Amino acid sequence: MNPRNLCLFLTCLLISSLVGCANRLSGPIHGADGPPWIAEGLAAPGSKTAEIEIRHRVILIGDTGYFLEDDPTLKSLDRWTSEVDSSSVLFLGDNIYNEGLTDDDRAHGEKILSHQLAATAARKIFIPGNHDWGLLPRDQNAKAIRNQQEYVEEWPAGRADFIPKHGCMGPEKSILLEGTDTSNAVVFIALDPTPWINARLRKACPTPQSQEEFLAELDGELARHADDFVIVGSHYPMLTGGPHGGLTYGFLADLIITPIGWIMGGLGNTYEPEYADWIERMKPVLQRNPPEIYAAGHDHSLQLLDSGDVAGMYIVSGAGAIERVSTVTHLPETFFAHAAAGFVVVDVGRAGEQDAVVIRVIESDRAGSVFEMRLPSAD
Repeated sequence: MNPRNLCLFLTCLLISSLVGCANRLSGPIHGADGPPWIAEGLAAPGSKTAEIEIRHRVILIGDTGYFLEDDPTLKSLDRWTSEVDSSSVLFLGDNIYNEGLTDDDRAHGEKILSHQLAATAARKIFIPGNHDWGLLPRDQNAKAIRNQQEYVEEWPAGRADFIPKHGCMGPEKSILLEGTDTSNAVVFIALDPTPWINARLRKACPTPQSQEEFLAELDGELARHADDFVIVGSHYPMLTGGPHGGLTYGFLADLIITPIGWIMGGLGNTYEPEYADWIERMKPVLQRNPPEIYAAGHDHSLQLLDSGDVAGMYIVSGAGAIERVSTVTHLPETFFAHAAAGFVVVDVGRAGEQDAVVIRVIESDRAGSVFEMRLPSAD
């Protein structure tokens, strides 16, 4: 490399480092070796506010794509689904580390995926994450996505689906529980922003969508189900106190990690231009008919956050693999934060004559929930 090009390269690295550091979060780390962070004034587990008649239980679990023979988190799924009459499990992406279900290493990917599919007899829905497309943005491809979709949908025991299909952005909905004369339906709307963030992937969809078409379709689905209980889910959080939200690795580490991410094509952080654009353009669509929950994984922690008028609550549940838990801090919007393996349970039901929803945080090393709260917008 000649001196001029080397100087330009080093200048770009410095700029990218400074931009990344400018978006860094700092704060106390709430790791598994200590207690979770819980916002002041919220009820403790087991309080009477959590007693409802459950119509349907939804388990939100993400980033489960790391095989462990006796995985305690996956073992907990069966117990939490079997104790109610009606339940669904939503796998929130990064179902196979590190490169999805590739042709070159199908045995590895199928072993990981089958472990998740066999974990519970409940209905299961898988959505794609960035690792399901591939490890590096430049190598991401729809073949790995389609392989995974085919494997999930052909699972011999059935009761498994993969959405959005064919590498499309969605939205694609699934009715988890039909409505009745007295109760609203429980609806899941799945999104995959990966082709938004990595524009090269948009042509993978058999019916390629523009960003405007995607937003218009989502707007229409939310309007159609404005009276139902709606969970919108993707792999990507809109707000997080973890590394993908900018949580610092330490000043020196940030100076190294940020330019490496730039060279790789991005780290999938919320402040990166394409990701930030997706968040900003999503917000007004959600605000018109806010879902009860916007759920995501991506950061390997458990977080409940106030979403303002965008949704009833933001949930980050990306701690499905005990070997992959990462750090987390709390934000002004945080209700609960803990860097511990586990998942989030959403119980939809009735409390007397009113609709009610209880959010429970489950951690792998505990028999019961470590935290419970009512979803305010449902009361």
